[in-house]
Amino acid sequence: MQHPKLFFVYLALLSMLGFLATDMYLPAFTAMQDYLVTSANMVSASLSLFLAGFCCAQLFWGPLSDKIGRRTVLVWGLSLFTLSCLAVVWVTDARVLLVLRFLQACGVCAAAVCWQSLVLDHFPKEKAHKMFAAIMPLVALSPALAPLIGAWLITHFDWQAIFVTLTLISAVLLGLTFYLLPSGRSHASSETAHLPYKRLLSRPQFLGNIVIYAACSASFFAWLTGSPFIMGQLGLSPSEIGLSYIPQTVTFLIGGFGCRALLNRFSGEQLLPWLLLAYLVSVSALLVVGLWMTPSLTRLLVPFSVMAMANGAIYPIVVSKALKAFPEHSGKAASVQNFTQLGLCFLYSLWVSSQIEHVVSITVIAMASTVILALIGYFYQASADKSAR
Repeated sequence: MQHPKLFFVYLALLSMLGFLATDMYLPAFTAMQDYLVTSANMVSASLSLFLAGFCCAQLFWGPLSDKIGRRTVLVWGLSLFTLSCLAVVWVTDARVLLVLRFLQACGVCAAAVCWQSLVLDHFPKEKAHKMFAAIMPLVALSPALAPLIGAWLITHFDWQAIFVTLTLISAVLLGLTFYLLPSGRSHASSETAHLPYKRLLSRPQFLGNIVIYAACSASFFAWLTGSPFIMGQLGLSPSEIGLSYIPQTVTFLIGGFGCRALLNRFSGEQLLPWLLLAYLVSVSALLVVGLWMTPSLTRLLVPFSVMAMANGAIYPIVVSKALKAFPEHSGKAASVQNFTQLGLCFLYSLWVSSQIEHVVSITVIAMASTVILALIGYFYQASADKSAR
């Protein structure tokens, strides 16, 4: 590889772009509601609809990238994302915003699928594991980092600057795609292109780990959907709402890079049950605060930050374990993994946004329910691992 450092930056930005696009505009919800003269439900629905597009288009781009190559898929996907982000600058109708957010999601998920496949395409197995361990904390970080960037932009500019920034990032990635990736299709076999989805989902190691990944992600997105309104009820300004994401940003990093260090001494199988225990305890604490105590910024952020730390460590373990089950079918495997994750995120975001008038209670109840799903996924894949021994 001619430009290894630049290629790493390229992969990192591809991995983060989808979540930057999802969450960067969260601090601007109130400003967008006022500008478009619409309801809070309509603005929050733009997030839910984005997640729907992000989810469904995975199953299109993933198999297509195996057939015609990562470069072609990225060019088309990033072009669609770039143009639809730029179009938001001139939006004056909330219904048009919903359409453009859906198109943005359909475009950006090409990056979400392809970056994982590019790691497996360009690095041997041992190096690929290290690349995933280095990039996954950034993936986990991006949902927390995005609102901070959005808050800074809306403090200094109008809310449209958020989408101008996303346009510029995507344009840079589009240029790097032409520069770094060779033209032509990937080296995927014909068997890869026709691998049945049933075979993917029949492997407990794959299905169990993606259920854990999806459940932990859904909890986080339930919070992201409700938190701007929760923080608004607590009296925080848009810039303060952005700053409130700093603790979870830090704890995501601690969890992700701490996991990478611990994996030098312990296996993922040894760490995962303890991380899920931390997840269970932190989400249970949020449930208690939301239903039986008077919510405050500290009471909400302390357990949520612990949950963020647990998620930051859980993500690289379960994603790596899931994709190892089908390394030769990386495009389709990544698309199914991301479809499951984002599909559940969409349902949980829709659940919260549909009952935004009870935002505190519905958010913590939704988050608590993901614990059950995560435990089901854990015991399913753990029992398969035990049988394999």
